[in-house]
Amino acid sequence: MENNWLTENTMQQLYCDTCQKFLADRLVEGTCPNKVCNASARGDQCETCSTLLNPTELIDPKCKVCKNTPRIRDTDHLFLELPLLRDKLVNYINETSVAGLWSQNAIQATNAWLKEGLKPRCITRDLKWGVPVPHEKYKDKVFYVWFDAPIGYVSITASYTPEWEKWWKNPDNVELFQFMGKDNVPFHTIMFPSTLLGTGEKWTMMKTISVTEYLNYEAGKFSKSKGIGVFGNDAKDTNIPPEVWRYYLLMNRPEASDTLFTWADLQAKLNSELLNNLGNFINRVLSFVAKPAGAGYGSVVPDAPNAGAHTLTKTLAEKTSKWVEQYLDAMEKVKLKQGLKSAMGISSDGNAYLQESQFWKLYKEDPAACAIVMKTSVGLVYLLACLLEPFMPSFSDEVLRQLNLSPEENLSLSEEKGEIAKAKTPWNFVPAGHRIGKPAPLFKELKDEDVALHREKYAGSQAERSSKAAADAEANKVANQLKGTKLSDGGTKKEPKKQSGGSKSKTAEADITVAKLDIRVGLIRKAEKHPDADSLYVEEIDVGEDAPRTVVSGLVKFIPLEEMQSRKVCVLCNLKPVAMRGIKSHAMVLARARRGRSWPPSCTATVSWWRATEMCPSLPRLESAG
Repeated sequence: MENNWLTENTMQQLYCDTCQKFLADRLVEGTCPNKVCNASARGDQCETCSTLLNPTELIDPKCKVCKNTPRIRDTDHLFLELPLLRDKLVNYINETSVAGLWSQNAIQATNAWLKEGLKPRCITRDLKWGVPVPHEKYKDKVFYVWFDAPIGYVSITASYTPEWEKWWKNPDNVELFQFMGKDNVPFHTIMFPSTLLGTGEKWTMMKTISVTEYLNYEAGKFSKSKGIGVFGNDAKDTNIPPEVWRYYLLMNRPEASDTLFTWADLQAKLNSELLNNLGNFINRVLSFVAKPAGAGYGSVVPDAPNAGAHTLTKTLAEKTSKWVEQYLDAMEKVKLKQGLKSAMGISSDGNAYLQESQFWKLYKEDPAACAIVMKTSVGLVYLLACLLEPFMPSFSDEVLRQLNLSPEENLSLSEEKGEIAKAKTPWNFVPAGHRIGKPAPLFKELKDEDVALHREKYAGSQAERSSKAAADAEANKVANQLKGTKLSDGGTKKEPKKQSGGSKSKTAEADITVAKLDIRVGLIRKAEKHPDADSLYVEEIDVGEDAPRTVVSGLVKFIPLEEMQSRKVCVLCNLKPVAMRGIKSHAMVLARARRGRSWPPSCTATVSWWRATEMCPSLPRLESAG
């Protein structure tokens, strides 16, 4: 504020009277004000046209929690004075976008902001969660996430090492590269640079930004917030190796336009490119070298004098050198997809080289020529491990293991050491007499039945899948609890008389009837995290009594804390209180997952009531508990 780059001003913000709070940008939904778009949008951004928004700009805004229309209220905030920083910012953008070879979509998104005219940008919010503003007047406010999050790049480095300034205040010796999706561009090319420029200090500013378009999923869009597509936990569950996912996503990287993820395409790239091209080449070479003497070389790399005079090998070396040049040029320009394609070109040429040489015949007919082919091919295997390491590090480690080379000592293509020049003579990468390790297949075929299984398994949204699994587990637990639980009668029920000898007591299931269930609609007055359980909330719920009831529910994994506030839920009120991690719960929140619709927007708690009734037939089959 001392530099006058921050100012105080009053702004209008949406306030929900029902929830009794100012609404976070993403808790407001409405129609995009862009007349060309006119799609459904959140309060911070329209995902359809990528326009950044303020919630008050939305047409027909609604509170995402209660679905009511919020009203506009005045509130004081801090603003980053982007107009005053414009000259400094434009100079930085003009110089760096050229020197740093910014991707075209990054330049377009940045220029669009500049063309519209920079406006003061609000950097504080009326929220309870977030980074507190260190100012007495604004002690009840937090910073806007895209103001403080990039600052976190610096602070996380400082938490790692006291020498953080060697990275962040050393622009003469450090180059900063950033990678992101196109919807985050303005925060990194305009807001964060403006923040750094405003300090007047010498910071390491971003030099290069590589921005992607959207990767779509099958027939729709990936959306983590909506749970559409295959995410990290899903990829792990498929048991498809990480290097396959890395290869596919990088080869399909949407650098210039949107691309599409499909299971059929993943299968094709794995089976054709990784298994039949790359894996086949490496395995053929190393397996032949590993064969015992008389059939191969006893795992020892043969000597190959005069390799440069071998016509077929000389032609291969020329092609390889060109591929490496293209690879280096692409990587310097952050054209990752092209770099990967160049490396795979070497593998394709290697396979063709093996076939044309007919090395299996040369072994008997022309041993010297066969030795040249094998030593050159082993060199290509090493070269591929080096070139593919940025894309598939675990793959490269395994290849070097099979070559009996240490990744720490050998995985390098240093120009200073002349290793890049060796691409013109690939037979010189691995010395004669070197003993290789044990060859093994590097990739496994992805079969049609596996593809069909994955496509069906991940057809729904991530939210639906995770909620169903959690609902089943929770419902099973609740049903088991209810089987041995009698409903409380509010303390007015007298103790039953003892049964005469020989008669059996009634089961808990027989005691639970529809008439005895005291189910009410309650309003959550307050919700907070359980102090001793990561998966539990503690709610104060108004069910029409003199005081709210304390209820403990396992909602953390399904509904954000801010969406719990002022939420209406169905509550089973006449269960006996039970302590849950030290806090006594005086009721149970009920819910069901509506089939064909996503959890949590269509639910009010974590227990799938319709599922519980299937396991505990004595429970009433409620068509809807919400």
